[in-house]
Amino acid sequence: MNREYSPCYYILVNRSNGSSRSLTAMIGDIVDSRKYRDQRFLFNTVDVALSWVNERIEAVQALQITVGDQFQGVYGDLGAALDAALLVRLKVWETCDLRFGLGIGEIRPLKPDLKPYSQTGSGWWFAREAIDRVEVNQSKRVWPKSLRTWLRSDDAHLEAAINSFLMCRDHILGRMDRKDARILLGLFLGETQSTVAKDLEITQPSVTSRQRTKGANAVFRAHALMKELAQ
Repeated sequence: MNREYSPCYYILVNRSNGSSRSLTAMIGDIVDSRKYRDQRFLFNTVDVALSWVNERIEAVQALQITVGDQFQGVYGDLGAALDAALLVRLKVWETCDLRFGLGIGEIRPLKPDLKPYSQTGSGWWFAREAIDRVEVNQSKRVWPKSLRTWLRSDDAHLEAAINSFLMCRDHILGRMDRKDARILLGLFLGETQSTVAKDLEITQPSVTSRQRTKGANAVFRAHALMKELAQ
């Protein structure tokens, strides 16, 4: 598990009772979920992917399916949330497409035993605004149809920087095929090119070429730089 994440957004607002914290909330959903005939297979695939990511990226509140085609999670910092959203998307690449809204802010539990169903705070409000923004902008001609992820926070400069990155990153992802996506996943998992090549039944030089020319290296390095920016 990669633990080299900045704790800058994990701040106790009320240290006397721990009632409120500034965190990064994630709300995700399945794009056009009603179009899938085998709903059981669809939701099982997403659920398995969420569990897989939970084992690899530390969360304050693990990702889980909540209501309808949505899932939620909470992270101690923005870098972890960015990586988690991407890994979930890569893990379900061949089954479905996903949207994500990220929100940096407070999360206040109303009934801790019912989380995430009984929480409030600006973190959740921002995440909801962000995922709604993705859905609306996808339908506008002046916005890239590839947009899948957005961030909202009370820091306008951070928000602009991260969303500029996400818009370009999602455009690169939108032009990838399943092999490119698998190669990108291999980079995040620290797999050798030989391992990825064997899994894809292609040559190791082919993996090297695709990694450099199809966007995997760019996305991987950009994520590392974005996590530095969030510190």
